[in-house]
Amino acid sequence: MRRPLAPLLLLLALTASTACSSKSSPAAASDAGDAGGFPIPAWLVESHIQVSGHDRPADACRDALCQHNENTDLFPWKGSIWFVHRTAMSQVLGPNSSLWIYESKDGGQSWINRGVIPAPTMPLNADDKATAGRDLRDPCFYTVGDTLYVKALTRLPVSSARDSGVDTIGVFTKSTDGGKSWSTLKPLTPVTWSLWRVKKGPDGTLYGVAYKDGDATTSLFTSTDGETWTQGPKVWDVYADSPLETELEFLPKGKLLALVRTDGDPDAPTYLDPSQGLARTRVCWSAPPYTSFDCPQEFTTARLDGPVTFQWKGRLFVVARSHLPQVKKRTTLFELTGDFDGGALAIKSLGDLPSAGDTAYAGVAPLDDTKMLVTWYSSDVVDDPPWTWGMLGLTDIWQGTIDLSKVP
Repeated sequence: MRRPLAPLLLLLALTASTACSSKSSPAAASDAGDAGGFPIPAWLVESHIQVSGHDRPADACRDALCQHNENTDLFPWKGSIWFVHRTAMSQVLGPNSSLWIYESKDGGQSWINRGVIPAPTMPLNADDKATAGRDLRDPCFYTVGDTLYVKALTRLPVSSARDSGVDTIGVFTKSTDGGKSWSTLKPLTPVTWSLWRVKKGPDGTLYGVAYKDGDATTSLFTSTDGETWTQGPKVWDVYADSPLETELEFLPKGKLLALVRTDGDPDAPTYLDPSQGLARTRVCWSAPPYTSFDCPQEFTTARLDGPVTFQWKGRLFVVARSHLPQVKKRTTLFELTGDFDGGALAIKSLGDLPSAGDTAYAGVAPLDDTKMLVTWYSSDVVDDPPWTWGMLGLTDIWQGTIDLSKVP
C-alpha cells in the first residue's frame, strides 16, 4: 500500500493520540460507528461493521485486534467463504501487526477465527536485512489443489518516499488441513518485489503482477505450485508514473487485462490530492501466452487504489478507492465497458460503499446468481476525516451484500 510523504506521516503518527481501551476479541459484527447519513446505493442491500476499530488498543497488535483494521480479501473455497485482513496500530510500517483469517459456512452471516499470523520478528532468509522485525500487510488467498494459501507483503519498518529502501519480501502461509492450521511465513518473490492479487489463469497457472520498491516498474509473475514464482514480462515501467498495485482479469476471449495504479510524481503539487490531476490508471493488455503487454490507454479521471475486479453476466466491475477534493476518499463500485478483446474501455462510477478517510482494499465473493459478498475497510464514516489523518487512526472493516440485479 502506497505511503507518500512517509517522514511527515511518521511524525504525525508519533504525535497523534492513541489512548484506547484494552479490549480485544475475535471479529464480530459491531454497533460501534454507523453509516450515519451516508447515501446508500440501491444495489447495496445490506451493510454493517464486521470488525470494529472502536475501543481497540493501539498496541499488542501481533496477537489482538487493534484500532486500525484494513486490507481485506474474500475467497470461496470448498463450500465456505474465507476472509482475511490486517490489524495494526496504523498504516505506519512496523512489526506490531498481524493477519487474521476466518471461515464462514453460512455465506458470511457468521465467522469462525481460523488463524492469526503475526508479523515476522526474525529474518526470513539470508537476504533479509531486518534487524527490528518486519511489517505485514496486503493479504490475498489462492489455492493449489487442496492447499489454501495466503500471500502477503513484509517490509522493513523504515520511512521513505515511494517506499524506497523497504526491502519488500513477498511471503506466504498455507494450510493443508482445511484451514485448521497454518504454516510459518516463507518468502515468495525476490526481495524488493511486491506481488499484488493472485489470479488463476484458464490453464490453471497462477498469475500476479508485482511492483518494485520505489514504484519504478511492474512485472508479471507466474507459478504452477504456488510457492515458486517466475518473473515474466514488464507491464508498465514509466518511472514518473509511479506504477504499483496492478489488478489482473482474464476475459472471455482470452485477453488478459491489467489495470495499473499510477500515483504520479511525488514532487507534484497535487500529489496528496489525486482529484486535482493525478487520478490515473494505465490500461494494459496481453494475449496468450502472455509474454508481453501493450498499454494503449489511460483512465485520466480514476485512480484505482487497491483494486479488485469481478465479472457478472458479461459485465466487468471493479471495487477500488476513489478520490474526492480535500484529500477525502471513498470505496467505490466502478464498471468497465467497451471492447473486452483488447480495445478501448470506459469507466464509470456506480456509487460508493459507506466509507471515508483511509478506506478501500476490498474483497469479493459470490453468494448466489445475483449477489456478491463484499468487504472493505474505512475510517469513521460519520467523522469523514481526510485520508492523511485516517491512516493514523481507527478503521473498521465493513461487510455488505451487493445485488447485481439492482445495478443500473
